[in-house]
Amino acid sequence: MSPNEKPKFVIKSDKPSKNSLKLSELLTRRRKELDLSLDDIERNTRIGKKYLKLLEAGEYSNLPNDVYTRGYVKNYADFLGFDTKEIIKLYSKERHEYDSGKGLNSKNNYKLGLKPIGSQSYTITPRTILFALTSVFVLIMVGYVSWQFSQLSAPPIIRLANQDKSSTSASFVILSGEVDSGSDVFINDSPILSAPDGSFSDRVMLVNGNNQIKISARNKFGKESSKTIIVESTSEGIDKVTSTDVSKNKIEGVEISIEAGKQAIYINVKTDGLEVFKGTMLPGSKQLFKGKESIKLSTGNAGSTSVIMTNSLVAAKNIGTLGPEGEPKQDIIFNKDTNIQ
Repeated sequence: MSPNEKPKFVIKSDKPSKNSLKLSELLTRRRKELDLSLDDIERNTRIGKKYLKLLEAGEYSNLPNDVYTRGYVKNYADFLGFDTKEIIKLYSKERHEYDSGKGLNSKNNYKLGLKPIGSQSYTITPRTILFALTSVFVLIMVGYVSWQFSQLSAPPIIRLANQDKSSTSASFVILSGEVDSGSDVFINDSPILSAPDGSFSDRVMLVNGNNQIKISARNKFGKESSKTIIVESTSEGIDKVTSTDVSKNKIEGVEISIEAGKQAIYINVKTDGLEVFKGTMLPGSKQLFKGKESIKLSTGNAGSTSVIMTNSLVAAKNIGTLGPEGEPKQDIIFNKDTNIQ
């Protein structure tokens, strides 16, 4: 007969008797009686040849789970002309013996709780796909949150643009760079201004000789990091002192000499309404400012900011510090006719 044709002498009344052979033997015997090859069966039933061989060998350990195998048995038996209800009963009996351990367990295949390879497969359903996608999403979110927390809780990174500068002939140096966004920036523990993206640039007044400058950053979690550089100022000390002294005699206008005490100070100075300086003065540094009408001074640490003033009413008047240590002062005005006793 043609292998593509179903046997015409199908007998639906064929039933396995009580003393019948095993399912695997029944299937093999009937196929051979019909002179059919496994290739013929595969073409007509769409059951893979691999599974047909396993069914005829009775190897439940390597067959798929019960749902798939039951379908294979039903289709195979129906094609061979068996009463499928009786065949399924026989399959269920043998499968039960196998699953309960009366079959394969007698060969110690389940010692140590191990299952034979291929004895079980899993069905992919929309529910399992949704569960897998949800699990992956949760893992990604947990990983992202953990990464964000580690980034925020770690000390901020400081990147300096001119950290290799070691000497200058000027009385100041410009320090610039960037830190992690949202971090506060300090120079010698005195706060300075920085942009929202973490970039900063600050003019730092120097003293004659070696200047130790510490740049530090502190994030929202209080984590802090710092870098220290040494800048040598090579300008002559006597010239610097002379250039920062106020006039010894009264003048038509106003002059103030600002000196930083034991702590660095961040100041902003405007003369006659124009900003002339905004930056940090290191401890011991001194600077002179001149105006025709007025000088306005703001400082981040009044206790470390000392002022000497000369104007039309007083000459080289030592005002001293401008307030308590650590207290900021805003818009202190020195006019040409300010009289301080």
